[in-house]
Amino acid sequence: MNIEYILAFVAGFAEAVCVLGLFTSFTTFITGTIVLSITDFASNNPNYIIKLFILSAFIFLQIFWIYLIKILNLQKRNTATVMLFIESCLMFLFFILGSYVGTLTSPYAANTFLVSFFAVAAMSLHSTIFFRVLNKKAPTHFMTGNSTNLFAAALEMLDNYRAYKSTGEAPYPQASTKAKYYFGVIFCFILGVTLGTVGYKMWGFPSLLLPVLLVLLTALLSLKAERPPTATS
Repeated sequence: MNIEYILAFVAGFAEAVCVLGLFTSFTTFITGTIVLSITDFASNNPNYIIKLFILSAFIFLQIFWIYLIKILNLQKRNTATVMLFIESCLMFLFFILGSYVGTLTSPYAANTFLVSFFAVAAMSLHSTIFFRVLNKKAPTHFMTGNSTNLFAAALEMLDNYRAYKSTGEAPYPQASTKAKYYFGVIFCFILGVTLGTVGYKMWGFPSLLLPVLLVLLTALLSLKAERPPTATS
């Protein structure tokens, strides 16, 4: 099983919880955070304050994660395993603090900033792991890119069908594999968003226990592997 399927589910689940519990704030989709912070400010909606905090924290934390990954790589550590364990710890703190605080009532409150910090710490690391450690071709939190690749693979499959009828050869032998791969990531993300929404509506922040366990599972899978799993070609 591709590890990105698990983490795509985690990204979708966590994002749904953050949108519902952190005043409509994204923690992985930074483009959305920028748009919503500007529109909230223009609409005199105080929610822009927490969004600007999340955006600033995301940028600084991502720089820190990149620096830490560089150090671990120089020390020839199993960087993927270390960073996935760190993410699972951050997700656990997000789960604990969110469960303890319960429903956040104000974007100005100190507990809102505290919960948001651990949420963005976990999810900024989530995206950094993919691009700087595992070198994945399918970002688990950026579905536009995945859908573009899915449609491109589907067109390659159509070209294969036409070429096979005329020449008996397929010009894109990996098209079907790529289509299944990107479809799997998109499906798992949507499933995560769906269950994250249901989970938060029913249990609130304690529903984050599921993504905590799943990130821990990916860390254990990475530890078991001889080398970090790579994306399907």
